[in-house]
Amino acid sequence: MSGDTTSPIYCGVDIGGTSTRIGLFQALDTPSFTLLTRFLTHADYDEQMQQIITALEGVRNLAGIGVSIGGRIAQDGRSVIFAPNMLTYVGRPFAQDLVDRFACPVRLGHDTVCGLLAEKQFGPIREVDRCAYLTISTGTGAAFQLRKAASALTVSIEFGHQILDGNTLVCLCGQTGCLETFTGGRQLELRLGRPVAQITDAAFWETFSEKLALGLVNLAQLTKVEAVAVSGAIALNTPFLLPRVQQKVDAMLVGARLHLSRAFLQENAPLVGAVTLLNVPEDTILH
Repeated sequence: MSGDTTSPIYCGVDIGGTSTRIGLFQALDTPSFTLLTRFLTHADYDEQMQQIITALEGVRNLAGIGVSIGGRIAQDGRSVIFAPNMLTYVGRPFAQDLVDRFACPVRLGHDTVCGLLAEKQFGPIREVDRCAYLTISTGTGAAFQLRKAASALTVSIEFGHQILDGNTLVCLCGQTGCLETFTGGRQLELRLGRPVAQITDAAFWETFSEKLALGLVNLAQLTKVEAVAVSGAIALNTPFLLPRVQQKVDAMLVGARLHLSRAFLQENAPLVGAVTLLNVPEDTILH
């Protein structure tokens, strides 16, 4: 795709807590892409931006860039305003820096918004008017969409930072009592001294499932969503987790139904959704 093609090329950038992936798309309505590069995410904004620019310098006919990032996005969708794991990104003109370099449209979105847009177009929630996307990985985040007729509103929420009664653990965000202290990969590894993937203790996973189910019941009662596409490394690499959480949600939730399903695009959802941003009106996303 970076040769002498005359067709427009769209770029998706997925900035994760561990690694960044850049994919090239021939259209905005397909989940198919060519992976241009993958590299470790830089904690320093300037180094990260330079690596993205270097990767895209050889791409011709660049028609748009969509960026997925695990940080709270400003209301105008142009910069990051809160990111505990990416402090040097906060307040920097992320979208404008790319516009200045490549002179094409640039959209920026929270990774859960991007994941939701992708799963809404290609995954199990595409026919559901009240739906959500949940990622369980380095952190725990979600976005939900409410649709009526031709109108839809997509909202990024701090799912992992809802407060659980009786939780005295201090979260990396600075709050005390966050759900993510029980479900966030980075926090668990720091506290337990080993990656979540290495934990086989049944009691650990029982607590993990109970806390996550409680968070999902809160989500269902507050937003009335009916289906959730679930992704993220922890969820995708722990086959027993989703059925266990579904059982606990079913036991807790009264007067409603919340169906959990594995994300169709799995860990590609934020990358695909980043490009989908370019085709979604800005005023339908509440950052």
